[in-house]
Amino acid sequence: MPPIGEITRIVIADDHPVVMLGIRALLKEHSGMQVIGEASNGRELMALLASMPCDLLITDFSMPYEDGSGDGLPLLKRLRREHPKLPIIVLTMVHNAALTRGMLAADMNGLVAKVAMTKELQLAIGAVMNGRTYICESMREHVIDWSPEGQERAADPASLSQREAEVVRLYAQGLSVTQIAEQLHRSVKTVSQQKNDAMRKLGITSNTQLFEYARTYGLL
Repeated sequence: MPPIGEITRIVIADDHPVVMLGIRALLKEHSGMQVIGEASNGRELMALLASMPCDLLITDFSMPYEDGSGDGLPLLKRLRREHPKLPIIVLTMVHNAALTRGMLAADMNGLVAKVAMTKELQLAIGAVMNGRTYICESMREHVIDWSPEGQERAADPASLSQREAEVVRLYAQGLSVTQIAEQLHRSVKTVSQQKNDAMRKLGITSNTQLFEYARTYGLL
């Protein structure tokens, strides 16, 4: 956390201009916070962080897949790998237990649902900048009795694994199995198997039903 009296330098990343505008408006209410950089996809974000040190990152979970930069869990894991000490708050529309646990397993410091941003973003910033983890109210039910070591055991046996949920999310966004394999650094065969396993677990027999599941159960 910056010393008392110093400005907290913040980078924000989201592909929706309205969301970016909302974040800036919320941060302007506090004189001690300054947005020093903005990005609209993973590639821009990684380049920005490499050239512009900051005290806090506020990033979207789902951004456009451009130039192989990726989004979702692979991007969060890369961010933590390359910036191990940077406080990171994730904003998301995803409301899925497996992916919520995946974000925490990627060592994110704060999780805030976009619908609760006005109410909870400032709370998250205060907690995270004081060394605490913040999980917004609507997502806490996903992590009751959860720990990184026991994440798969804590999940409902009938639910999708983190990897299966991520494959379904990306497929429902319109990526092909080949594109998903490239983004997640897995083989096409593995991704295809994970998609098929997810459909089998869910009792789904068509891609249309898979899209409807993703939309209904908070994977989009």
